[in-house]
Amino acid sequence: MCRRIAVGVLIVATALVVGCKKRAVDTKAEEASAQEALAATQAEQGKTLQQIQADVVTVRNTAAAQAAEPAFKDDLAVGKRLTSELSKQASKQQDKEAAVTIDRLTRCLVALVASAPANRIQQHLERAEMGLSAGNLEAAGGEVLAAAGTAYNPSAPALVPDVLSKLEEASQALRAGDATKAAELLGAVMEKTRSDATAADLASAHEIAVEAEVSVARKAWPILIAQATQVNALLDSVAKRATPEAKVETAPPAPTTEKTTGGSGAAPPEAGATKTTEAPPPSSGAAPATGAPKSGTTQPEPSTSR
Repeated sequence: MCRRIAVGVLIVATALVVGCKKRAVDTKAEEASAQEALAATQAEQGKTLQQIQADVVTVRNTAAAQAAEPAFKDDLAVGKRLTSELSKQASKQQDKEAAVTIDRLTRCLVALVASAPANRIQQHLERAEMGLSAGNLEAAGGEVLAAAGTAYNPSAPALVPDVLSKLEEASQALRAGDATKAAELLGAVMEKTRSDATAADLASAHEIAVEAEVSVARKAWPILIAQATQVNALLDSVAKRATPEAKVETAPPAPTTEKTTGGSGAAPPEAGATKTTEAPPPSSGAAPATGAPKSGTTQPEPSTSR
């Protein structure tokens, strides 16, 4: 009897020990799973926060770029007015007045060159490359976002090179820590901005204005007039890009009256109206013309019997 009781106590004790060990193992597995889920959640939250910060910077830079656009257009108008004054002064051979106007025009063109969207994008990316070379990916990312804000210009897209997608890719590469890919993308964008037509026109206008200083010093009035005309034409081309073309809505074409050839579905002529139709070209299976028969041909008489 005592032996049976002892065996029963031993079985119960063994079961309790095994249950505790299993419960301990299950608890450790649950803790590990919870820690993994927490780590994944924190990583996702960190990524989301980083994306939100990037979006905020982009919005701010976009607003700044769009706020600078009216000033750019105003400076274009100033430059055109100065070229008009310079042309009049050259026609009257007013060397002192022309010299002052050329100085004002040159300063205006310097401001326009610096504020051209492609040149602003280029400068942001130069700073980004400097950050990459120093290993400061955060600073480089900020400059890339600033360049993207400048590139986003829906009101005058012709002023901006088509580089927004590459800038977004470069920003993603920097957030992922891939400096090599970001550097390649920035190089491709800078190559695009260096060939921008607006920036090139403004640079050419500035060069001509500098040459005009020599013309007024030599009192080469015909050359000075030609130079003022060239600068004005270049500013015109930039202004056209800065002003998006208005969409012209055209009215739908008026319905045309088809010629009747005796086929089914043709509209009957109005009562009292005489309609002249041309005979169709000869073809197999074509219906005979309903107009007057041509000379030299015999029109078959209609049959009355089937």
